[in-house]
Amino acid sequence: MSRAARLILIRHGHTSSNSSGGLRMSGWTDTPLSDRGRRQVSCLARRMSSEPAAVLYSSPLLRALETAGPVAEAAGAALRLEPDLREIHCGVVDGWAVEEVQRLYPELWETNMRQEDESFRWPGGESYRELRERSLGALRRIAAAHPGERVLVVTHAGVISQAVGYLRGTGPARWERHRPENCSLTEVGWEGESGRLVSFGDCAHLQEPEPRASRHPRGG
Repeated sequence: MSRAARLILIRHGHTSSNSSGGLRMSGWTDTPLSDRGRRQVSCLARRMSSEPAAVLYSSPLLRALETAGPVAEAAGAALRLEPDLREIHCGVVDGWAVEEVQRLYPELWETNMRQEDESFRWPGGESYRELRERSLGALRRIAAAHPGERVLVVTHAGVISQAVGYLRGTGPARWERHRPENCSLTEVGWEGESGRLVSFGDCAHLQEPEPRASRHPRGG
């Protein structure tokens, strides 16, 4: 019998910071779900009602908790908080409008968009290398506590992109191709130090079409 944990990585539902025209550096800044996000969570909860799990781990940020609560109830899962599932910390620009960051930090913006430097950080923030270490540490602890079990994990685009990038063999700075949509499901089988990517970005439960993920390194 496999001892690998089945981790179902769930990106939180849509927020106003995830829409064009309202784009913000959504790291540790608390933002609630939008009306659209709450509709997404309702769809996901209906799906999870037929896919039960014993436990759900969640980032403590508001947008994750507003996703995790209904999903945990629908799945019959105990809800546990894991601080290391938070989004990347964007330092002094956390919560700023993207346009403001582009205006005041144009060189840093361009450096980040090149996705070449895993040590890149916004002033006072967290590097991509540090985010990967933190994210993988959280997933390894969760998997070690639940060998052979199916576990729901509500987190953020940054954490999921780091996990998927690690399993696909790409560096921490290469965030774009691994960025999931809001309220999507990504499954990994995890045992010990590493794991296997089973599926990425499953949105079959969502009733409205999702726009493609914005090419902005702003958390989520």
